[in-house]
Amino acid sequence: MKHLSSRLSFSQFASGSVSGVFIPLFGAWLAWRGLTAEAISVLLASALMLRAIAGPFSGIIADARNDRRFVMLALYWVMLAGFGALNLIEEPYLIFLAAVPAYVAYGAATPLLESVSVRLAEHFSFDYGRVRIWASSAFVVMNVVSGILAKYFGLGVVAPLLTLGAVACLFSTFTLPSPPVAEGCAPLRSRLKATWEETRELLRAPVFLIFLAAASFEQSTHAFYYAYGGLHWRALGYSELLIGVIWPLGVLAEIALFSQALAVLNRFGPAKLLLMGGLVAVVRWTILSFDPPLPLVIIAQFMHGGTFALAHLGAVFFILKAVPQRLAATAQSLYFMGSQGMMMGIMTLACGHAYALWGGRTYLLMTAMGVIAIATTLVLAKRWHGERIIPGETDDQVVTI
Repeated sequence: MKHLSSRLSFSQFASGSVSGVFIPLFGAWLAWRGLTAEAISVLLASALMLRAIAGPFSGIIADARNDRRFVMLALYWVMLAGFGALNLIEEPYLIFLAAVPAYVAYGAATPLLESVSVRLAEHFSFDYGRVRIWASSAFVVMNVVSGILAKYFGLGVVAPLLTLGAVACLFSTFTLPSPPVAEGCAPLRSRLKATWEETRELLRAPVFLIFLAAASFEQSTHAFYYAYGGLHWRALGYSELLIGVIWPLGVLAEIALFSQALAVLNRFGPAKLLLMGGLVAVVRWTILSFDPPLPLVIIAQFMHGGTFALAHLGAVFFILKAVPQRLAATAQSLYFMGSQGMMMGIMTLACGHAYALWGGRTYLLMTAMGVIAIATTLVLAKRWHGERIIPGETDDQVVTI
């Protein structure tokens, strides 16, 4: 596994380059293509909610095969086909048919990459945060680059940039080592059945369900920001260049936190990290709900290090400590299903209607979600004390990509 951390860093960078274009500009690109605010919310919400099926399904297959690389490659091919098609089509229904599978595939591949990164970091004694930081760095770089290109060449650059990002994801995943061939293992059908049964057992564990609720409510406070933040700033008169500059400011704080991931974990622990993320969310979204002057917007942007990074570190380290490693990809996918899929999809759909009525005040809905996240995390802190959720499990599976 020589240079494994460097290869994983490359994969994280490629993955982050896609979100660095998609999150700030894709909603604006859809509007540029003629889709209404309601149609944009339906498209994005449909893709997010479809992750509720594709994400866990991919995780279960990856865990049953003990081969996340194979599943990631399959998903990235779907992503490349979808984003590539956006360069050639104009009709709204064709955009829907291309964009939704691409976004679903990207969303399903991301937790697999996270699962591989955090597990192998612990096993081979390198810092997960120093690997994950490259996704955040790519996000910043592509925010700025895509903002500049959109400013001078128009929003038509978005689809080509997403296509290039998909190519990078495929190439970087090919550079990851293939898992060793398992000898004498049970047929895949039997392993799938066993993994499914263990997944059901995990989903019957109250502590894991409380965790899913806490993480989902907290990360879903970003729904309005991700889907309509750039669109709303354009409505307020911000240029694409300004949006491209201020959007990644919060990621700088995110990068700082990821660079100290182990120190932060050792100081606070997973539950407290989730709690702090919820507290920062309440403050951040309340500020933005009043369409404040630019200096306050910039301050709120730096709070992204709290609303996303603290909560994400809490979630991935909770899974690392609480879930047997043979279910790691499944657990990560379930976390993403709730936080970036089902709950995010519901809130994105709700925000589409709310934004038409309330404009920027829709951020107050995100504040309410933060309050719920805080309450749920307090319950988690009382119920979980660092133990494995499924008692008596042994982690004797070979650690692989």
